[in-house]
Amino acid sequence: MPRKPLRTAIGMLVAALLVSAGGCALLTEFDQRSNGIDGRPTGVVASITDGDTLRLVVDGEELRVRLIGIDTPELRPTPECFAEEATEALARLAPVGTRIGFEYDDDPQDRFERELMYLFAADGTFINLALVEEGYARELHYSPNFRYRDEIIAAEEAAQAGGVGLWGACL
Repeated sequence: MPRKPLRTAIGMLVAALLVSAGGCALLTEFDQRSNGIDGRPTGVVASITDGDTLRLVVDGEELRVRLIGIDTPELRPTPECFAEEATEALARLAPVGTRIGFEYDDDPQDRFERELMYLFAADGTFINLALVEEGYARELHYSPNFRYRDEIIAAEEAAQAGGVGLWGACL
């Protein structure tokens, strides 16, 4: 069996088990909303890779997702300052097994064939922005994906000025 279908099947199984174990009410709530979260399509978080990358099961397919407009310290090959904290923050904002909303910008994939997405929690939290506001990420935009650039830059400036997160710990 090719690796991608196997990983997709495993990711779907893990997500299904986690949702059935603790997220039944949450999943039922979203199943009743035909428009997903705030009118956005949704997927179930299958795994967290690092602070700005995760796997999301959408319509039965596991996608590798890179959050647009931000960059977090690298976890691999050797963890950079605040990489583990950024990974934990993404796991807190988008827990494995939960359904989150997503939005594409103009360019849907990067050169590594990862999906480029803005992510939104069930409560409406803009996950990409929250990571910057809380000091786990910095702004990083590549043309043509600039939809939320101004908000993300403003959040970075505020976090940096306040010494929040990596701005106080790593510099």
